[in-house]
Amino acid sequence: MSEVRRRFRRDETRAMFIQAGQAILREEGLGTGGEALTLKRVSDRVHAEHGIRFTNASLIGRIWANQSAFQTDVLATIASNDSNAEVEASLDRMAPFLASMDTSTEEARRWTIRELCRVMCAVHIDTLRNSTDWSLWIGIWALTAVGTAPERRRRVDEALRQSYLDVTDQMEAIYRSLLDLLGFRPRQGLTIRQFAIAVAALTEGCVLRDRVDGAQMNHIVRPTGRDGEDQEWTLFGIALVALVEQFVELDPAWEDTGAERPRAQGSATG
Repeated sequence: MSEVRRRFRRDETRAMFIQAGQAILREEGLGTGGEALTLKRVSDRVHAEHGIRFTNASLIGRIWANQSAFQTDVLATIASNDSNAEVEASLDRMAPFLASMDTSTEEARRWTIRELCRVMCAVHIDTLRNSTDWSLWIGIWALTAVGTAPERRRRVDEALRQSYLDVTDQMEAIYRSLLDLLGFRPRQGLTIRQFAIAVAALTEGCVLRDRVDGAQMNHIVRPTGRDGEDQEWTLFGIALVALVEQFVELDPAWEDTGAERPRAQGSATG
């Protein structure tokens, strides 16, 4: 590939290097905190992919104060991930179930919300189990928990907090839509946002535990079918049903309006 000689704007260069740095971490993992993510290595990646050669002198001082600042920028960008891609993937896989939910009677609504927990948890834990981006996000969260350089910790903590707020907003809207569709409301004194936060904490814990104790987390057979037939559950799904029973109740004033099934922000499916 021939060398590209045009001058790139600061934001263009930064975006190329951030993307290349993320790609390297996806392939190789976080290691001890991004220290192996040198500007030389990332410059070589940019050159191989785009045919553009940068020197450290063209980056340090112009875009980043030093190599550590670049590494922090990459880590903070990953930390700011709001999991939208994973949520969208799970909702896409859930589309057939969401389209067929039975709300014809109160008993059907109760069964459907339990079945939604069973199916949704199996799908979402599988999505996160296979998500490199989610694994990196958790790794960066753990990195800040055990300590790192003060400025890096401040930047990454700030990005993590914003990520939590964004994903909570997103999931609160999705859960609200699902409860409206099925005719449930929060119990007195509780909110859908509290429910969204509790489910997020349960999700993170279950996915982490699944990595080290999968035999106890999956393939739990219970006679929960509509006619008492056996169904396969995850421990995540069983725990989510318990949360649902504590947080929500049937809405006696609910009427089926045939509302649209929920989808992730930015998703074209539903």
